[in-house]
Amino acid sequence: SACILCSSTAWYVHIPRYINALKGSCLVIPCSFDYYQHPPTRPNRVVWYQYVNHGYPLVCDDWYPNDVIRIFKGKTRVYTADRKCTLMIDPVTESHHSQKIYPWVDPENVGRSTYRFFDTAVTIQVQNMKVGQSVTVQCSIYHTCSIYPPTLSVNIPLRSHSLVHQSLSDGTSKTTLTTILSIEKDQQTIQCSARHRGGITQTASTTLNAQCIHHMLMRGYCIGTLGRFKAPFFIMGRRVGVWNKDQRKG
Repeated sequence: SACILCSSTAWYVHIPRYINALKGSCLVIPCSFDYYQHPPTRPNRVVWYQYVNHGYPLVCDDWYPNDVIRIFKGKTRVYTADRKCTLMIDPVTESHHSQKIYPWVDPENVGRSTYRFFDTAVTIQVQNMKVGQSVTVQCSIYHTCSIYPPTLSVNIPLRSHSLVHQSLSDGTSKTTLTTILSIEKDQQTIQCSARHRGGITQTASTTLNAQCIHHMLMRGYCIGTLGRFKAPFFIMGRRVGVWNKDQRKG
């Protein structure tokens, strides 16, 4: 997804411009900052605000949790180690859809004349996964026999599939099978099998539901273990939603 990298001569903040979220699950909004002048007095003091024309409604404030606005109260937490300003929302609700929010580092000491934090806002798009939607299923295994790689298979029809073999720097190899799945029901079990030279077969499986699919969309993967081999089992949703550039606060 597109990101904002807004900078001045002294500061910059890096966050997504928009982010997809699953209703009922959690959302982590990655955020980092750095500065070359005017250092903050409290670099671990980060407050998140709702983007509005007037005022500074609180989304997350460890000092004043009771003043956080209703739709975010008790649902937000900020992570600030190593110049991070990452926000977690848990759980995501329908009222968070289209909310535009932004972080402010050490607001008691770093003013808008130093950095216009509200110019680096992220818009939340709350979604629900539906039956009939297509997702990418990716089954991968790391192995040590590149000449005779394992044969990978899944328990769904192959559609627009591909098989890729990759040599890694540590001497191991990675084989990946990718295909497209049209979700048929809310609970659907996908199984990935790897048959090694010599006949050894290993399997990993996962049961798909709307929550798991969207977790894997945002975080990139779900893990299934194939025996002693390191074998990620990926189910990745296609990104949905379009960013509309809003008029920014002056």
